Amino acid sequence: MVEEARKFPGYDDPDVLGEPDEPEVKKSCVELVREKIDQYSDKVNFYATVFFSLLAIGAFFAFLFLVPFVIEPAVTTIQMDFALDPVTCCVVAYRKDSGSENCSDWSSCREGCTREVYECDKVWVAYTDAKNFSCSRRPANHQWLYNEANLYPNVKGCGYPPSLNCTAFAQTYRVVNTTFPCYYSRVDATLVITTLDPDEIEANLAISIVVPLVCFAGSIAFLVHAYHRMKRKEAAAAVADALAEEKALRLLAEEGEEEAAEPTTSRSNPNSSYSLKSITSKINSTVVRFARDRRHDSGSVSLLSVGNNCSEEEEEEDGAVTQTNC
Repeated sequence: MVEEARKFPGYDDPDVLGEPDEPEVKKSCVELVREKIDQYSDKVNFYATVFFSLLAIGAFFAFLFLVPFVIEPAVTTIQMDFALDPVTCCVVAYRKDSGSENCSDWSSCREGCTREVYECDKVWVAYTDAKNFSCSRRPANHQWLYNEANLYPNVKGCGYPPSLNCTAFAQTYRVVNTTFPCYYSRVDATLVITTLDPDEIEANLAISIVVPLVCFAGSIAFLVHAYHRMKRKEAAAAVADALAEEKALRLLAEEGEEEAAEPTTSRSNPNSSYSLKSITSKINSTVVRFARDRRHDSGSVSLLSVGNNCSEEEEEEDGAVTQTNC
């Protein structure tokens, strides 16, 4: 089989047969993971940069949105120092007004904290710390903690459905002598609210401040880190390019020196057929041979001329019967 295979062209050609496969080296899981990370690092960095950029922008605008709707009311509620123990409130008056002039001073409830109010409900209450108190059967000379306070559903008196429905609020507290628990402010006695949950207020305040700021700070930190890492990679690539260029220039210089040294070596090589010494020796030998041939030819011509002269003299002197020996 081997002898038959040798008959085909390209049997011994390594390009046709190909080199024998090298044994595969088993790689550890860590090396495989690093290769995958290096392979997809640029794509991951791009998507991560886009994600954290959008996260930073979203966190910033979310914080701006939460300031008037969550953070400021929570801070104001804490500053007003409401009594944690509820007191008993009685509705003493109710009025429904319309028009911006009548509703510009205050309103018990309004849907939308930033819009203008043209119809408003105003509820006045009196509150006491007496237990098991009934507003309809109160004594005529009862001592109130405050006898004419403004009633609000929260410290700002505003909200959005479905958490706050001002129509339902007005229907609940429009009847005079309605009895219900309420919370008054120790800072402003005229401020009374219907609901108070300190734990929820503190939790909402912490979440509204911490979450956006953490997301924003983390995003900015990642973007700064990615920027410096990109600059380091660019600097390393620039250094590698400079080293490669310097190496290429060095190789070109070495090749130029070798090319410049090769002709000098060939001229100084006595064994080379194209050396200066061999050419000179050939020229000298040719000149000597030509000179020798020329002298040989000139000697033959002179002998022939001498023989011709002698024969002419013999013919001339034959008449005089004279013979001259040459």
